Amino acid sequence: MLCSLLGTPHWPKVKGGLLFLEDVNEHPYRVERMLLQLHQAGVLHAQKAVLIGRISDYKPSPLDRGYTIKAMLAHLRSVCATPVLTGLPFGHVPTKVTMPFGRKVQLVVEGRDAFVGW
Repeated sequence: MLCSLLGTPHWPKVKGGLLFLEDVNEHPYRVERMLLQLHQAGVLHAQKAVLIGRISDYKPSPLDRGYTIKAMLAHLRSVCATPVLTGLPFGHVPTKVTMPFGRKVQLVVEGRDAFVGW
């Protein structure tokens, strides 16, 4: 849904924010395509960090040729200077954190741990 807003008057112009994303039933190469579109449009560069929740419920296919979410994230991190944080419990998962839309938040990163407060 987010990528469909690019180039329209409905695109939210947020600079210095935390962009959090999740998806359901999308193969890793499709998620990569959408994230690279956001990257190439300058959206990811404008953020302090990108927080990725669960990308779930896709069924691996022989056409994926073993390309995984982990490989997709490694590629994204190799081309994008903005920190990409993963493993956050939001999205289409049974137990989740409610993320604050439109609120000022604080992100603290200590080593491999990240804390989001609001």
